[in-house]
Amino acid sequence: MIIIHMGFGGCGIIRYVSLMMLVVLLLTGCTAGASEGKKGSGAVVADDSLQTDSKKDRLALIEAAEIDDVSSAAEEMSSLIKTFKTAVESDDREEAARQAERMAALWKSLSEKAVDAQPEKLQQIEADLVGVLDEVAASDWDKTRLVDLDYSLYQGFRDVKPALQN
Repeated sequence: MIIIHMGFGGCGIIRYVSLMMLVVLLLTGCTAGASEGKKGSGAVVADDSLQTDSKKDRLALIEAAEIDDVSSAAEEMSSLIKTFKTAVESDDREEAARQAERMAALWKSLSEKAVDAQPEKLQQIEADLVGVLDEVAASDWDKTRLVDLDYSLYQGFRDVKPALQN
């Protein structure tokens, strides 16, 4: 750039500054365009960060279900776990999401009542529910993972259910 500056003569400084401003504007525009191509507008980037935070706290965001009868709620949970697999296999995303949220709401209430159950089973069920909620919310479903999580939920809840029904 200095060589260009020297070659321009008396107006060289003005041309040099103009050229530098043009380069800076082009680079700034290209950088913004490149980042928009990857992430989208600033609003989308903000939504991505909210989505990441909510992904970590999906279970925490679901309100516990009000249950009158623990035994009936446990039966409903068992039924939801069984029918969730059917919703996943039939690609019924809305039904699967609804059932996953209901399972999570029921579990939040039931887990408080399952104090006699094995703590590792309670943690397993919670981890499986978090996985189910994350997978159901994903744009691309991993049906195999969802079915595996559902089966793990089934096994874990089967082991915890007797403690709820006593």
